[in-house]
Amino acid sequence: MRYFTEFTAWASHRDEVKVPPKDFKDLAYSDICIVVGGGYIARRYISIARAFTNEAFCDEIGIMATRMNSMVLIAALGDYTVKKVPEDFKEAEMILNLNKIVVMGGTHPAHTTDAVAASLAEYIDADLLVIATNVDGVYDRDPRRYRDAKKIKVLTTKELVDITKSSSIEAGSSSIVDPLASMIIDRAKLKTVVIEGTPEEIMNVIENKHRGTLIVPGDKRDSYGET
Repeated sequence: MRYFTEFTAWASHRDEVKVPPKDFKDLAYSDICIVVGGGYIARRYISIARAFTNEAFCDEIGIMATRMNSMVLIAALGDYTVKKVPEDFKEAEMILNLNKIVVMGGTHPAHTTDAVAASLAEYIDADLLVIATNVDGVYDRDPRRYRDAKKIKVLTTKELVDITKSSSIEAGSSSIVDPLASMIIDRAKLKTVVIEGTPEEIMNVIENKHRGTLIVPGDKRDSYGET
């Protein structure tokens, strides 16, 4: 089975880098790709640079931050991956064909790691896309701002596109899923889950008992339950 995980919340705290669980190494027999976000490091540097330069250059800063974070994760995974951050999907596929865990960051300006993750998941025909964030699923409104926000247990890819239409796409933005990624997920009919990026919850996905939001292909979710 091909698992595809994006750590949008990985390395997101000022003084803390969260290394994924050792259990990932036990899953090396599966095909696993991981796209690492820029987190706090990217947002901090971009916020400084924005006073002096344009969004395109800020995108480049963000890409470099994601690749630096990827190198830290590669170091943690040791021999279960290769000491190289792939810069395109062909490189990623070559690593996957070596039965190694793929770890990569951003690829192109104006593409968030959400979009990179969704595109690579489509490229390699992933069975499941996992988006690990700092929120435990998709809500009807921002749970960090509204106490009465309700988690949505099941969404269709069409509904996800509608929800994310108004999201920001400037460099360093951090919505749960960005609009471009949502459209790719819908186009590719990717089964997706959005979870909190804790080691325990990541492993819960593998065991099919996560507490996040399930996103199912198409425009019908009757067989998957209600929100």
